[in-house]
Amino acid sequence: MDIFDFALQMELDGEKYYRDLAEKVKHDDLKKVLEGLAEDEQRHYKIIQLAQSQTFNSIADSSLSSIPNVFSRNKDKAFVPEKDLIAKLKDEQSDVYRAALLKEEESVALYRKLQEDSKQPEAKLIFEKLMQEEEKHVEVIENIIDMLNHVNDWVEAAEFNPKRDAY
Repeated sequence: MDIFDFALQMELDGEKYYRDLAEKVKHDDLKKVLEGLAEDEQRHYKIIQLAQSQTFNSIADSSLSSIPNVFSRNKDKAFVPEKDLIAKLKDEQSDVYRAALLKEEESVALYRKLQEDSKQPEAKLIFEKLMQEEEKHVEVIENIIDMLNHVNDWVEAAEFNPKRDAY
């Protein structure tokens, strides 16, 4: 399988994954983040197309035919630990963000493995770039999760407790 075809399909599947989630959520701010992630996947797709048409011809890698991308429906249980599978997303924002974080972390791990296993320097470069792009998503989503978690901490803090002023 050509690495470009693999990467293009993964980005398409990632875009669809985030757009599908965005349609299902109730919170507008969460919808905007998911739509932004989908747009990033679309941008990655265009970058890969540009690299495919201008920089390199075709870089075949027969090992890619046996590796599913992280957004495909058929999960490779050896690659994705069972404990990390999310069977059902709840309406809560943090659950959706955690699911997205898992997908992005899986993407980083997959691109890292493909980069390490690749024998061709051009393929290594492409996988490294894709890994770096997905690492940016991991960082953004981790920051959002941290902010959501801190909201609970702030509300419980003494300086935000209205009962404190009553004494």
